[in-house]
Amino acid sequence: MAIELPSNIPSTMYNKGVGNAYCQINYKIKAELMSGGKSLFGKHKVQVEFNVMSKPLPIQPVPNLIQPITQHVNFLCCFNIGKITMGARVADTRIGRGEKVIIDFACQNESLENIQRAEVSVKQEVDWKSGSRSNDQNCVIAHNIFKQTARWQKIDKAKMKESKVKSRAPTDTYRGEEQRILQLIHAAIHDGENRALLSIPNSAIQSYQGALIKVHHRLKIKVFTSGSCTDNPTIKMPVFIGTPSSYNQTQSDTQIESPAIEVLPPPPAAPTAIATPLNLGTPTTVSPSAPPSEWQSAVVATPVVVGQSTAVVGGNAIWEAEEDRDTNQQSRVIPMAAAEIVPTLESLLKEIQYSVSAISTIQSRLDDDTWKIRVFYTLNPQEYAKVIKIVPIEFDQPEVAALVGPLVNACNFTHQYIIAALQAVADWLRTPLLTKVLPLCTDLNENGDRIKAELTDWELVCTQRDFESAASNV
Repeated sequence: MAIELPSNIPSTMYNKGVGNAYCQINYKIKAELMSGGKSLFGKHKVQVEFNVMSKPLPIQPVPNLIQPITQHVNFLCCFNIGKITMGARVADTRIGRGEKVIIDFACQNESLENIQRAEVSVKQEVDWKSGSRSNDQNCVIAHNIFKQTARWQKIDKAKMKESKVKSRAPTDTYRGEEQRILQLIHAAIHDGENRALLSIPNSAIQSYQGALIKVHHRLKIKVFTSGSCTDNPTIKMPVFIGTPSSYNQTQSDTQIESPAIEVLPPPPAAPTAIATPLNLGTPTTVSPSAPPSEWQSAVVATPVVVGQSTAVVGGNAIWEAEEDRDTNQQSRVIPMAAAEIVPTLESLLKEIQYSVSAISTIQSRLDDDTWKIRVFYTLNPQEYAKVIKIVPIEFDQPEVAALVGPLVNACNFTHQYIIAALQAVADWLRTPLLTKVLPLCTDLNENGDRIKAELTDWELVCTQRDFESAASNV
């Protein structure tokens, strides 16, 4: 007998919160002898728990070139003592457990205080809720410090006064100086003159957006000034942590490509014994990594698309009530859809919102000709933007945009759809989205300038090559 695992399930995990509270995602195989719809052994069942490691992250990186920002430094909350302009680049915002991520940083100090240090960290935020109960646990899982540069030194009072006078009545010279600083930051970032490596620990929990459990990871760069009672400018951005993309290459072809788990019979010495479940209060395992030695035998979710796109995995959620469970568990039941879903945009949006993997859900509907004709072919720009925006995991939104784009408007993906998508996603996703959808635009040569009119100067610089490449291939 073989059991298929869908490719979009999350890794086994456990996390302890305040007091005795905890959340977990675990997997069990249960077996029971039945005859005529009744159990031959009453409530006795054979039960085996096993670890699951989520499907490895895509090999293609999702970089983030953070637009340089200028933040004013205040003393005692109200006295402006200058500004600091800074920017950064993250080589890949999807990071594997046990891997390192490269962060390039640059800043220009135009304040009356020296920059004492600049540090980068990744914070893990776990929140879970079941019924009226909720809990959370936050911690820093990675940290590093950037080296100092000459641009971190403070300016003198005369230059500070001059800068304030110019800022009250900006001239072409002043605007040119601001542009020069932005270009300087851009060049420093790309030169990698101030680079730090962040090591994500094997014990990090996978980023996850479930009905009951949510795990978020945020990267923060913070600049500390030398004075007391002064502001410390900060940059924050989301990152996604999962199974390393290189894990596919470290396993045998048989283990990775096989879509089934072989269920072994109980040992002959104890044919009717029930496997002892994991002790939830003091778990013996942690979230799988990349992988630790104890996870060498873990099952890896393989690319198998199943027809249960409305299923939501969230901690200890159960699919059916069991007679030997406490009745309070019913508040954690997530019902499956009983009737066939009617192909409408509203149905699609609801499926995406509550799915484990938005990409798998959308792909399953794209493979259905009825959904393709009735829903995707008829999407207007605003509806296309709704499909992108409803995707729970932001990192998947550019990929969803590229997946749906070729079918909208009866396979006529025009500039209006790109503009609508740009307005729907977070600022840091606009550049990655453009990289993916510009080659799909059918009227780029005629209306490319209308797309450019929606972009900032920084976005124009970052996507210049993308526009040129897409225009030459139209």
